[in-house]
Amino acid sequence: MAADSKYSIREKLKVLAVFALGYGVFYIFPNFYASWKPSQLPLTWIDHSIPFLPWTFLIYTSDYLLILLTVLIIQDKYSFLSFSRTMFCTLFICGIFFISFPTTYPRPPYPVLNSVIIQGAMDLVYLADSPNNCFPSMHVALTSVATWNLRNRDSRLFTVFVIWTLAVIASTLTTKQHYLADVIGGLSAVVVVIVAETKLFSLWVKKSSNCAKTVG
Repeated sequence: MAADSKYSIREKLKVLAVFALGYGVFYIFPNFYASWKPSQLPLTWIDHSIPFLPWTFLIYTSDYLLILLTVLIIQDKYSFLSFSRTMFCTLFICGIFFISFPTTYPRPPYPVLNSVIIQGAMDLVYLADSPNNCFPSMHVALTSVATWNLRNRDSRLFTVFVIWTLAVIASTLTTKQHYLADVIGGLSAVVVVIVAETKLFSLWVKKSSNCAKTVG
């Protein structure tokens, strides 16, 4: 496999289909059918201090667009396989917590707004996402990992995605969907995934590739 060969849209769609299946198993199912009654975590003074900002639901729900754009931007097979490994690993780590340690957030009642767009974003979150699966925040983890996979791209593009990711992280608190502890947990999962990828998987892939060339 050439390192610079491209990953086709069809191949990417296959990976996305498997990820969607895993997402259903590790996130959607435990989100609505918890193993047992989800626990509330302590609200810190920071949780209490951060205001509820309805307009930030637009940022909160933009994480799907961020990940989709990352899928489209990464073209070569080596980078896309690395991206896929880190995303699946993140999903697995977060999913283990969602299944074995279900948590819930005391979500406040949503106001009725004049803005159709913002109201639509709030309604989407309210209907499609229960206040469970809080710790660790997969919003934080997946967007951070996706952006990390763009670190070797154009510096201006990477900067935009970093700012976008920071905004998504902040929105998990301003939409009152997550505790501060969830953000810390999500970032901790990112660290574990990055270490696993750079110290284990990538080195193993390079070693296997070198051995194949030697044999060839």
